[in-house]
Amino acid sequence: MEFIPMEIRSPYFPRMVRLYSRLFNVERIPMEIQFRKHAKYPGHEGYLVVENGAVIGYIYGYTSLAGQYYHDLLARHLLPDKEWVRHAMELVELGVAPEHRGKGIAGRLMDALLEGRREEKALLTVRKENTGAIRFYERKGWVVVKEGFYPHVPEEYFIMGKRLT
Repeated sequence: MEFIPMEIRSPYFPRMVRLYSRLFNVERIPMEIQFRKHAKYPGHEGYLVVENGAVIGYIYGYTSLAGQYYHDLLARHLLPDKEWVRHAMELVELGVAPEHRGKGIAGRLMDALLEGRREEKALLTVRKENTGAIRFYERKGWVVVKEGFYPHVPEEYFIMGKRLT
């Protein structure tokens, strides 16, 4: 098992997109376009876990800035106090193939991404019913900042935050 930086030009990048598409049952091409767009954002950083040529885990995030779609959506939802979106990074995606879960991979990926970040805080969103993920994030020091977040989908999400400095 090898942890490597996420590189758009790497042969592993399309494999990461395929894993994401499998985990979330979504079309690959629109997600690849979105991930390539995110890779151009300031402060973008990501890591992949590769085993025997297959991507079995991934994580990425970037600096959260006004004008970015999700930043602005979070900022509107966090009114009147937008303290959490100031000097923050967004943990955008984290996934591990089901057959490799429970081995500490997600925790190691998160540690790699958050280590040395210049932002003061980190934000993520998670579906309310995803209690396993919520427990994982809480064990890693994240707190629920706001409930009742519906980012243009019928499912309720939580906004979670973590202080980095």
